Amino acid sequence: MPYLKSKHLTTNSKRRNEESDKANRKLIYIGGEIRFQSEQYLEDYIEAYFDTIFPELVLIKRQYSLKMQRCDLLCCRKLDKQAVIIELKNEEDRGLVSQLLRYRKIILQNQSFADVIDYSLPIKLIAIAPTFHEDNYTDKEASKFEDDIYFWEFHVEYETTGAKFQLEGKNYDILYPVFGLPGSLQNEDLQSTVLPAFTHNFKSKLPVDTHQNFRIIRELFMAQPKIDEVNNIK
Repeated sequence: MPYLKSKHLTTNSKRRNEESDKANRKLIYIGGEIRFQSEQYLEDYIEAYFDTIFPELVLIKRQYSLKMQRCDLLCCRKLDKQAVIIELKNEEDRGLVSQLLRYRKIILQNQSFADVIDYSLPIKLIAIAPTFHEDNYTDKEASKFEDDIYFWEFHVEYETTGAKFQLEGKNYDILYPVFGLPGSLQNEDLQSTVLPAFTHNFKSKLPVDTHQNFRIIRELFMAQPKIDEVNNIK
C-alpha cells in the first residue's frame, strides 16, 4: 500500500494517533491575543478540567447529539439536578442564542437523562466565548427565556509560569504550549511533537532530504487557527 488508509490502521497506529492528538494540542498567539488553536482543543481543555472549573456541576455528556442537534456540554447542578447546557466558542458567534434555544427545546421534548435531571426546573443556558456580538444581547432580550441565558467571556493570558485560562474572575492553568509568542522558545518545543500515523507514514515516503522542509511547512500550517490534521485516508 503506498499510503496509510483507515482500514489499515493497526493498534499501534491508533495509539500513535491518540498520543499525537494529546501532544499537538496548543495555543496560538495571533492578532495580539492568545487563543486555542481550535474549538476542539478548547472543548478538550474544558472537559479535562471540568470538575475544577465547574465544581458545582456534573458533566453528563460531551457533544450530545439528538435529532440533528448537538450541544457541546450537557450538565446538571449537583445541588438540585437542574439541567445546564454549555456552548463553547473559540471566537465570536452571532447565532449563539438561537443555537442554545434549539438545544433547550430538543432536550426538553425528549426528557434526556431524566434519571439525573430534574425537568421541573428551568434549563440554564450558558455560552462561553472570548467575545460576544451585540446581536447575542439583542436576541437574549427578545427571548422569553432571557433570565435563563448567561454569557461568560473567557480570556487566555500568558504569565511567567505559563498560560492561564480566565473565566468568571478565576484563573486556571493551561498546560498547552503557545505557538508564535514573541520572544518565546515555545516554537522549538513544538518541533518534537508526535506525528499522527498518516503524517508519519506520508513523511516516510518522501525523500530524506525533504523531511526538514516538510516539517517546516507542516508547522506553518498547524500554527493557523481552525487547522485539523488528517489522521487517515478512507
